[in-house]
Amino acid sequence: GTQVSSAYELALQIIKERFNPNDWNIYPFHFSDGDNLPWDNDRCVQLVQQLIELCNIFGYGEIREGHYRSPSTLMSAYSRITDKKFVAVTISDKKEVYPALRKFFARRGDAVPAGR
Repeated sequence: GTQVSSAYELALQIIKERFNPNDWNIYPFHFSDGDNLPWDNDRCVQLVQQLIELCNIFGYGEIREGHYRSPSTLMSAYSRITDKKFVAVTISDKKEVYPALRKFFARRGDAVPAGR
């Protein structure tokens, strides 16, 4: 099964080692079908909250087949994140990709310019 938290841990490591948030604007995006090991979802929420502290925006795009599929357990877990720098979208059709990207970049959160 998929363990999403390992990707977030790697992202945090790369940011801390190579991309100082004081010098870089950081916009990580995660696109997924939402499949994740259920016991990993709480860890993912914790790691996304850590990423949000370092990033301008964190975007999560969930790809679903059709409009009627229920949200994944990962999307349900992310519904607890209230920080305005977290943007989650659902994509059910390829026509929705561009509007999803526009939604990610329409939300600026409390973005701080590089070199603050």
